[in-house]
Amino acid sequence: MKSNKRIILHYDMDAFYASVEIRDRPNLRGKPVIVGTSVITTCNYEARKYGLHSAMSVAKARGLCPNGIYLKVDKEKYSRVSKQIKNLVLRLTNKVEFIALDEGFVEITDIIKSYLSYEVFAEKFKRGIFKNTGLTCSIGIGYNKLSAKLASDAKKPGGVTFIKDIGEFADFISDKGVKLIPGIGKKTQEILGLKNIVQVSDVLKISLQELRSILGYNRGEMIYEYCRGIDNRKVSSESKTHSISNERTYLSPLEDKEFIWSEFLNLLVKTHKRLKIQKFHTKTLTLKVRYLDRKIITKSKSMNITTQNIETLKKLMLELFEEIDLEKKIKLLGINLGNLSENKEYQLSFKNIENIKKERKIQELKEKINNFRKNIV
Repeated sequence: MKSNKRIILHYDMDAFYASVEIRDRPNLRGKPVIVGTSVITTCNYEARKYGLHSAMSVAKARGLCPNGIYLKVDKEKYSRVSKQIKNLVLRLTNKVEFIALDEGFVEITDIIKSYLSYEVFAEKFKRGIFKNTGLTCSIGIGYNKLSAKLASDAKKPGGVTFIKDIGEFADFISDKGVKLIPGIGKKTQEILGLKNIVQVSDVLKISLQELRSILGYNRGEMIYEYCRGIDNRKVSSESKTHSISNERTYLSPLEDKEFIWSEFLNLLVKTHKRLKIQKFHTKTLTLKVRYLDRKIITKSKSMNITTQNIETLKKLMLELFEEIDLEKKIKLLGINLGNLSENKEYQLSFKNIENIKKERKIQELKEKINNFRKNIV
């Protein structure tokens, strides 16, 4: 093996939420199991035979699969199992990038040298997870993150696929539809479809300049490279948290102002708790509202300094709350704490200090004017 060649593994737990529920309730085995309250978060492969899939409304799913087992999402349980899986992976190496509760990238460039083959290592990886959790996963091993991810999707559930170099990538991808490429969603497919670009092989026939003109500079370049198996992203074990958020969707539309405020307060308390647990301070607060007509608005405000004080955040939230149109019916509320800092003590800059002094002077002046007016009266 060449020293500069990277070897990346991508693992993806099979129908994770549903598999955890079936593991804990063996009587569900062989039956279509769907996890989700209003929208499907995941369903097992028996349910998928009925045309069910993630993001489908549960109402529609019940029409297609009336005899399915419909379960509520148990986030705490899934998080516990996810942590167990992550700890198992971290026994191998700390060169791991967890991208969701049920999947992650692992750089195995050095580790795999101790094994006879990719096949031997992949099977041992799968056996280790099954032995400790009772769950199965699909494995992809590639020469970069892109190839590893596509490989893990190739033989689900429980499959193992290898794409060892660009030559094997070309053989794997050329006859596939463009939707297989990360970054190509429904809208991008439609745009490419108007140009009769449907297969990856179609993308390979056009120039980088032409693709940029169709999709925009950055996205065009990314798709151009991905279709050729080029991906220089590293496995980032230092995945930083940029924000912490919570949302809630309501079955019945919200109209009462006091109730909406109380719900925002509940969301703030939950989000603030996570902020403290993760030992972050925040500088920006954002409120999110989705109306009954599906229109989404956000209102944000930033402070001069970072804080972890919930009373300060409540005052900031109240200012934003007053800017929201509450005449329309609301279906979703959300709160986001952003511009996070791990510093326990924030050193004020001279500019911060001067701004604070100015604000205090203005406040003192306002108080003097008010007192003066009161005395005149």
